[in-house]
Amino acid sequence: MATKQAHGSGDSSPPIAGDTSTFPSDAELSRTLVASSGTATLSTLTANGYPYGSIVSFIHDELGNPVILISDLAEHTINARQNERASMLISEPSGEGDPLGKARLTLIGTLHLLESPRSEREVYLAKHQHASFYADYEDFNFWKLSVSECRYVGGFGHMSWVQSEKYRSAEIDPLFHNAQGIIDHMNNDHKDANLLYAKNLANLTDCTEASMLGIDRYGITLRATTPTGPRMVRLGFPTVLKSEEEARPAIIDLLDIAKAVNDGQSVHKE
Repeated sequence: MATKQAHGSGDSSPPIAGDTSTFPSDAELSRTLVASSGTATLSTLTANGYPYGSIVSFIHDELGNPVILISDLAEHTINARQNERASMLISEPSGEGDPLGKARLTLIGTLHLLESPRSEREVYLAKHQHASFYADYEDFNFWKLSVSECRYVGGFGHMSWVQSEKYRSAEIDPLFHNAQGIIDHMNNDHKDANLLYAKNLANLTDCTEASMLGIDRYGITLRATTPTGPRMVRLGFPTVLKSEEEARPAIIDLLDIAKAVNDGQSVHKE
């Protein structure tokens, strides 16, 4: 029988190639994950003090506090009226691969009933149109989770407690609406470009294949295949993007820089 290793023992993973300083902060990643999601696991405390989990739909306010629409008859509502302490788990869609390698966020705070949720109701029904069937029932009300603590996990070996002040003030990435579409397009139609990024801009000259994992205002993240195993790659854009319309030109600019390396040119971006 094989001897089990303690978690974290042995050799560490290869360092990320490229420029790791261009990664978004965990506060930014947290706010973007909340903005790009619509469902979460809400945990409230029963009268006996046990955590009770349930699925809820949500929106968020300008500070990243989730707003939910729940029935007075639901167990989580009964719990919240007795004990306002609660948490909410928001996860990146699992898709393919190990779900434990995906990003997730736990928001900890207190649940409060909203007395006059006019603007919240409008935003909620625009995002969750199915809720219009029961939104006006007398026993359904809007509640807000006022966030006091955040725990962000970006995958294996990437985790942190995010200060509530930093969470509230962090900006949502402007590419979150169409990031997955860009990633799919690059992986399906421009594999050669991904490979060139990894070889020429991350100096992984022995790389045989590369796929895009992420894109944000600051740059792109790739997974590269090398003879010694997989490597993560991070590359920054020449300038920080301010809108999703700037994504395509930025990707092309990055490709021009990568091609210029092949030509032996020195590319300078103002």
